[in-house]
Amino acid sequence: MLEDKTPPENEPRKKQSSKPKTPLRKDAAPNGRKTEKPVSKNPKKKKKGWDDRTIPQKVGLIFIILFVLALAGGGAAFGVLYAQTPPLDTDNFNYIENARIMDVNGNFYQDLQGAERREIVSIDTIPDHVQNAFIAIEDQRFRSHHGVDYKRFGRALAGVLFSGGSLDGPGGSTITQQLIKLTHLTSEKTVTRKFQEMVLATKLERVYTKDQILEAYLNKINLSHAWGVQAASEIYFGKSVSDLNVAQGAILASIANSPSYYDPYVYTTDEQGNDVFATEPDGRYTLNPNNMERSLLVIDKMLELGYIDQAQYNEASAELSGNQVGLVYNEPDNTYSYFTDAVYEQVVNDLQTKYRYTENEATDMLLGGGLTIYATVDPKVQSAMEAESLNEDLYPSQSGSAAAASEAKTADTGVETNYIPEVGMTVIDNNTGNVAGIVGGREEKTNLSLNRATRKFQPGSSTKPLTAYGPGIDTGAITLGTVFADVPIAYQGWRPNNSSGTFEGLTTVREGITSSVNTIAVQANVATGLTQSALYGTRLGLDIVQDGDANDMTPAALALGGYTHGQSSLAMASAYSTFPNMGVHKKPSFYTKVVDRSGKTLLEKSDSSEQVFKPQTAYLMTDALKGVVNGGTTNIYVDSQPVAGKTGTTDENRHAWFCGYTPYYSMAVWYGYDENVVETNEGTYYLNIGIFGGSKPGPASMFEAVMNDIHEALSRLLSRITPAALSPRPLTASPASWPPIYRPEIQEGPWCLMKCLSTAPPLPKRMTAIHWLRWMSPQTATRLPTARPARCRAWCACKRSTGISPRGSRR
Repeated sequence: MLEDKTPPENEPRKKQSSKPKTPLRKDAAPNGRKTEKPVSKNPKKKKKGWDDRTIPQKVGLIFIILFVLALAGGGAAFGVLYAQTPPLDTDNFNYIENARIMDVNGNFYQDLQGAERREIVSIDTIPDHVQNAFIAIEDQRFRSHHGVDYKRFGRALAGVLFSGGSLDGPGGSTITQQLIKLTHLTSEKTVTRKFQEMVLATKLERVYTKDQILEAYLNKINLSHAWGVQAASEIYFGKSVSDLNVAQGAILASIANSPSYYDPYVYTTDEQGNDVFATEPDGRYTLNPNNMERSLLVIDKMLELGYIDQAQYNEASAELSGNQVGLVYNEPDNTYSYFTDAVYEQVVNDLQTKYRYTENEATDMLLGGGLTIYATVDPKVQSAMEAESLNEDLYPSQSGSAAAASEAKTADTGVETNYIPEVGMTVIDNNTGNVAGIVGGREEKTNLSLNRATRKFQPGSSTKPLTAYGPGIDTGAITLGTVFADVPIAYQGWRPNNSSGTFEGLTTVREGITSSVNTIAVQANVATGLTQSALYGTRLGLDIVQDGDANDMTPAALALGGYTHGQSSLAMASAYSTFPNMGVHKKPSFYTKVVDRSGKTLLEKSDSSEQVFKPQTAYLMTDALKGVVNGGTTNIYVDSQPVAGKTGTTDENRHAWFCGYTPYYSMAVWYGYDENVVETNEGTYYLNIGIFGGSKPGPASMFEAVMNDIHEALSRLLSRITPAALSPRPLTASPASWPPIYRPEIQEGPWCLMKCLSTAPPLPKRMTAIHWLRWMSPQTATRLPTARPARCRAWCACKRSTGISPRGSRR
């Protein structure tokens, strides 16, 4: 029975495919199996090979491949160049700027020149027409672009392409790009440098305003003889950039493109073949025609861009065409004074000490950091010293030995040599203890040349008041009335002699000081004690060697000046200033403060006062030293001023000294030769100055000449004080009501009383009034005319300003 294949009603039927069955090939097997692949209704096309493509297809494919590779390569190159671009560093805009030295009055004294002569000014100082002159010729769209002027850059690029790839044409750089090149990159003309310049310029525009960028640019650019518009204005026109007119601004803007080609001056040669600036028949400097032509183009552009009007254009054009631009040449003073040399060395040393800089780092900071140095130099004192140092009448004649040595040394070396008597001298302001002036030679000055004022020489007898008599009186070991025997003596086998070669028997200390008797000084030194004397000398700032085999712990050094290293005129002047300053020694300095360009104080000198001698000792020494210059070992007169001092001469008259002071200034003068022994092929020559410290011409005459010069200026100042200025004020009055001459911040300290008394209305014994405080005894000082108000006005005014009581002490 056949089985029913029909599925039950409740069983789902299998869904039949709606796809037609694939027909078999004719040679299909009888069992129905497939023997070959089914025929596809849409067979795939065969891929074309390179050979199957047409030429246009091949060319197009090549270009596509090259384009993709170019994009990939360009992106990679861009990434590499971008990675190699240095970071934007705004510290690079802190340009090299000269250090400025200000004198004791706060006025400009001298520049310390760095590699670039520049003076930084703010954009507010630079007139609009000067700013716009640079914009008009260098970057017309400066105010609108974002660092790169693509329109200008496109023209420059086209020029490069049409010139065969030369990069020597105009670069299309904006002011921002030029600033980047000057501060971050080199000047090489390469694609890499140009790309980096554009990248950094764009970055700079994001962090700096247009005014900041323009200010940095105008302070940085090379303008031939100067860097930056301010220094250039001073050199070319003798005025500040703020005072330039349109034509002068155009001249500066013209230089920037090529500082040598557009240099404002025309060069010619003089009869000796030296390069000099050409001048017009009336003496005006000739304006370089190249600069004139470009300057006219600058004002054309300024008129076109609306920066100036027609009237301004006409005026500037006439000035340029007629060379009526006020061109001058303010030659920078590149030769430093001896004071500048000294303050330079002190600041460098102090920077090294405080900030642990190397010498090179400290020098770079000083010469390029835009520092301001508030120096202690008094220009009147310094000028007087420099002038007198050139006075041939104040020097002894060249010795025969020096003349022969000069001739022999010249023959040996082929270089002209001339050994002449030299000078080194220092003046200290007694009120502050600081250096008012310093001169280290009489020859033509060169920068950082040998400074004999800071060089050490044997001081001879000029050390006696400092390390023999002063300490002895101060400790009570001796008095001016103490008597010693001026006879041949010996100390540990050493036998000192007097310069006169004679002995006078019993002699007081006062007489020993007045006549500079060596045996008396030695005995006073021994009586005081060598250790005690050395301690006083050290506190006075002298160089005293106390240890080692070769030391100064002997009377030969402490009493007669035979020191191991010697002493400088700076140290001696400072030490002597202790006497007129009531026994107070103040460490000398060449500056009071150094600030950076932002006004931050880098270095500052603090008060270094030390009471070395009692006031009574200072008075007694002054009284004795007055006898030295009044018929003792010399005679010195300074108009209207009391003088005290001491001469000094070393063995065989190698060196001669005079150290002395007035109430206002202390001064030390050294005379001698740079070399005392000169070896030549002809033989050995011994060079001695051959004079004494009190000789004229000699150190005494130099002291007298300089002191008269500087006190003459002081006398003129005091003569301007009228009697009305001395009218009495009640002691309860506000200090602001005091006459300016007595204000403590202007004339601080006891010397004010000297000035008051020397200019007061009718005071008895007018000249001795000056002596009341310092030069007479304390008992005499109590005799001030307090009973008569008209005669004590000066005293009252000074008492209010200085706090000095009638007995000479402070409140």
